[in-house]
Amino acid sequence: MLKQRLDLQGSPASHGEAGSGALVLGALGIVFGDIGTSPIYALRQSVVDAGSANTQIVMGVLSMIVWAVVIVVMLKYACYVMRADNEGEGGIIALTALVRSGYREAGRHAPRVLLLAGLFGAAMFYGDSMITPAVSVLSAVEGLGEISPAFNPWIVPIAAAILIALFAFQRRGSAVVGRAFGPVMAIWFVYLAAVGLYRIVQHPEVLRALSPQWAWSLTIDRPQLTFVILGAVILALTGAEALYADIGHFGRKPIRVGLIAVVFPSIIIGYFGQAATLLFEPGSSSQPFFHAAPSWALIPSVIIAMLATIIASQAVISGAFSMTSQAIELGFMPRVRIIETSKQQRGQVYVPAVNAILFIAVMFLVLVFRSSERLTSAYGIAVGLTMLITTVLMVSVSRNVWRWPVWRVILVSAPLLAVDLTLVAANIPKIPSGGWFPVTVGLVLFVLMSTWRRGRELAAIHASRAEPLEDFLRETFNGDLKPTRVPGTAVYPGNIRGMTPAALKSNLRHNRVLHETAIFFANISESAPRIDEKTRIEIRDLGNGCYEIIARHGFVERPDLRRVLESMNGRLGEWTYDPARTTFFLPRDEVLKGCSHGAMMQWREALFGQMSFHSASSAEYYGLRPEDVVELGVQVAL
Repeated sequence: MLKQRLDLQGSPASHGEAGSGALVLGALGIVFGDIGTSPIYALRQSVVDAGSANTQIVMGVLSMIVWAVVIVVMLKYACYVMRADNEGEGGIIALTALVRSGYREAGRHAPRVLLLAGLFGAAMFYGDSMITPAVSVLSAVEGLGEISPAFNPWIVPIAAAILIALFAFQRRGSAVVGRAFGPVMAIWFVYLAAVGLYRIVQHPEVLRALSPQWAWSLTIDRPQLTFVILGAVILALTGAEALYADIGHFGRKPIRVGLIAVVFPSIIIGYFGQAATLLFEPGSSSQPFFHAAPSWALIPSVIIAMLATIIASQAVISGAFSMTSQAIELGFMPRVRIIETSKQQRGQVYVPAVNAILFIAVMFLVLVFRSSERLTSAYGIAVGLTMLITTVLMVSVSRNVWRWPVWRVILVSAPLLAVDLTLVAANIPKIPSGGWFPVTVGLVLFVLMSTWRRGRELAAIHASRAEPLEDFLRETFNGDLKPTRVPGTAVYPGNIRGMTPAALKSNLRHNRVLHETAIFFANISESAPRIDEKTRIEIRDLGNGCYEIIARHGFVERPDLRRVLESMNGRLGEWTYDPARTTFFLPRDEVLKGCSHGAMMQWREALFGQMSFHSASSAEYYGLRPEDVVELGVQVAL
């Protein structure tokens, strides 16, 4: 899953592959929060679903978990998927953009099914983002019931109170708490390993589960039960997507060092310790994670577990903000209000609309499901579908970006697809008991995102048929009704290079005036995460005080129109940017009904129109003050 990425030492270029201790420590807190807290519930739920805690079941489940982590986390993500960075950025949105750019470089359009698969993966991520805080915090707070049964009636209220405080904190940004993420999670991983070793020393025979023979024997002897167990084994893989998603801010090496040196051994040792507890302490199957600790360490265990799950929840919530920002720049989502929460750390954003939606969904899950055991039924399908879509997109990257031969693509991808499909299939029976929630959320968001993308495509096609800007200006200045020139600067932001902005036509038609300096701003969002400063800006002098500025930005960058204009000082003749003498003319789009001529169904036309109407204003997107903006209504045909 995608998580918030803290820029600890400047831009990725300055530390992309550095293996400094600071980056490894930061990665422990941000990258591994989710997979690091999965031992609280993964083994427990697998044994519960098996319906028995006998030796064959426990050792078989443990072997499955160990080898699932090795295959999916270590081999698939750490060794394979993490190679597919989009100029240093990762995550399913960046991967989708990489697929699109790979086809574009080859002079072809990416198959629509691949782009739609990427959108669906992103949509499923939001469902995952809703479940993670609920199941993580609930599973930790349930440890209070092991301290005293008197806490049981208060588990849900306490979990709800923690989550309310967590979501209320988001508007302040995660930079402050982010500095504490790494050390707390380092303590967490030390705790996992220490408790695991404590139990392994008592019962070393549990180490026999390192052999895949235990998993294989259980599969051969009880195939139907194994299929059921796999639906819970996937819980041990939650957060694997973060290894790829966070390479932009930490780099491959710090993440791999943290995984190999700390995270992998700690969680594996922790699972072995829980298995030993299950085998040699009857009655511990309800909460093997908390029973594994010595009795005197139970209260500290609950406290550190709650802190760790809060961190994991914080990371995935912040990740939802980051992915929303990227999706907007790539044209996959309508503009929403985005607030920068840190001037020092790039990527620190707060999205009020996303925060509110996640909060409502998380509270719904906590109050309706009321236990982590019931919530895990909803968890696996979201994780499995996201992993499956990542593998599908990686097939395209391997073939079209890396230019691998077909035999190599099949050799690597076929086993991974088989594993992913098996895990997804094992979670399909859980849809009626909870899996319906992320599937429903994913389908709704997929419809919204695909409708927005399709509507934008059709609107861009229509806009590209507009009158060329140079022809329009020539007719304007040579015609009988020449506009009156007035002092100051008018800026017309738009998205289509070389075409006449609709706001310009509307202004001339109604007001018949044109400022002495007119700047037509073509804002182009690229599939790359960042744009080289040397090629970012292109200027065209159109004569008569008119200029076209073509500005490119990557999908992790946000356009700042005022900053672009300030950089134009001395480059447009004697003109200098004066905010007091500059007016920005922005279109306020109104989508015409029934104008797509069958390219979109009517209900999708209406949906696109509503999304366009409720999207954030262009002024906010470009970072402009309301008093400097004039909005002109423009009808948009699809």
